[in-house]
Order: sequence, then C-alpha cells, then structure tokens
Amino acid sequence: MEDKVKIFGVEIDNLTLDQIADKTKKLVETSNKKCNLIVAPNVEFIMRAQKDKKFFDILKTAELATPDSIGIIIAGKKQGKPFKQRIPGQNYLRKVFEVGEKEGWTFYLLGGEGQVPKKAKENLERLYPKCKIVGFHEGFFVEDSEEEVIEEINSLKPNVLFVAMGAPRQEKWIYDNKDKLKVDIAAGQGGTFDYEAGTVKRAPVWMQKCGIEWLWRLAKDPKRIKRMIVLPQFLLKVLFCRDITKGKFSK
Repeated sequence: MEDKVKIFGVEIDNLTLDQIADKTKKLVETSNKKCNLIVAPNVEFIMRAQKDKKFFDILKTAELATPDSIGIIIAGKKQGKPFKQRIPGQNYLRKVFEVGEKEGWTFYLLGGEGQVPKKAKENLERLYPKCKIVGFHEGFFVEDSEEEVIEEINSLKPNVLFVAMGAPRQEKWIYDNKDKLKVDIAAGQGGTFDYEAGTVKRAPVWMQKCGIEWLWRLAKDPKRIKRMIVLPQFLLKVLFCRDITKGKFSK
C-alpha cells in the first residue's frame, strides 16, 4: 500500500521529490494518452474542498497529490505521520522537466496571462535545452475558444500538460476535459508560470526552507490577506479537531 496522509478527507502522497518523479515517470509510461490528474494540495485547497463538493471529489480522483505548503506539513506531524518532504509546485515542475530531458518527453504550457506562458517557455527551454515544449497558450482563452485550445493540444499530443489557472479552476478544467485531452499527465501549477517567466519573484531560499514563503507572498501582494485568512482557520482545525483525517464530505 502506498504511503499517503489523509487531511480532512484529502489524501496526499507522502513521498520524496525523487519518489514523486519516479511515480510520474510510471504514469507517463503506462498512460497511453489517458489523462492522469496531478494535484498539489495546500491549505487553501483543503479548506476550499470543505465547502466545494465537486472540488473535494476531484481531488479524490487524482493519481498523484503532492504536499505544497507548511500547513500541510504541520497537519502530517499532528497525525504522527510526518511528510518526507514539502514539494512546492515549481519544484515539481522543474523535476518533471529534468526527467523529461532524459526520457524525451514533450510538454505543453497552458495558463498565465498575456505573455507569461511564452516567457515561461523561453526560460524553461534555456534551463532544459533538450526538452521540447511543443506549445503554449494563456489561460483565459481571450482569442481562441476552449475547444480550439483542446484541439491544438491534442494535435500535438504532449506527454505532459502543465495547467496554471489557479485553484480550483485548473483542477476543474482538467477534470471536466479529461476524456477529451490526449496527454499522459495534466498537472495543476497555480502561479508557477509567473515564477518561470520572471514576472513574479519567488521567496528567498531561506524563507522557503523555514516554511514562511507565504509571508513573502503576502508582503509582495497585501491583497492576498483575504485568501490568507484560511491559514489560521486551518491550523485551529488541525489543533482542536479530534480526527483530522475526515472531511466534511467524507463518507
């Protein structure tokens, strides 16, 4: 049985980044263009899933779920099941590109606004010159219809589709189109394209290691305070809930 930790009904893989990469590789090799959903639950995911049953159910269908915030790490420790490693979205994306270089995978970037996906593509190709990013498209479908975007992706048949539309929109979009998409895996990436494009600077490494990357984001964008209110709410639930494995929609 695979090592997983359940937090308020959402199962998250308890694996190192290298183990996550191995599991991703197996999914690509065995998929035969049957889209596998990859998610990266953080505190906002978990709290949203307690109010949004569709999102809760979608997270349960994911083939792979990576722990993407310090709050998730704390919840694992509270259960006596500490996570082996915190795996932010950008770390996962770059690891997949690293493996993809060796395996000859192709990639498609869907998400971001304006020139963000184009700049992200250019920068990633400089970092991973042997990888082939076969296409990209911004995530708001301003000029093209959703069906046209899906048709373009399918014509290129990438192994990996990274979708950066923000949660839960990206997860719902992948889930709603799983049967149409001819890709091996589709992974939600939140704001990662902004980091790769250089339009948003990620927190210093020491802040990432200390688990206070959220504070950096808040300082850079004070409007995030409305979203950040879920952090203390989550921690209070973790501290005082008798069974943090069960979520609102758990059976």
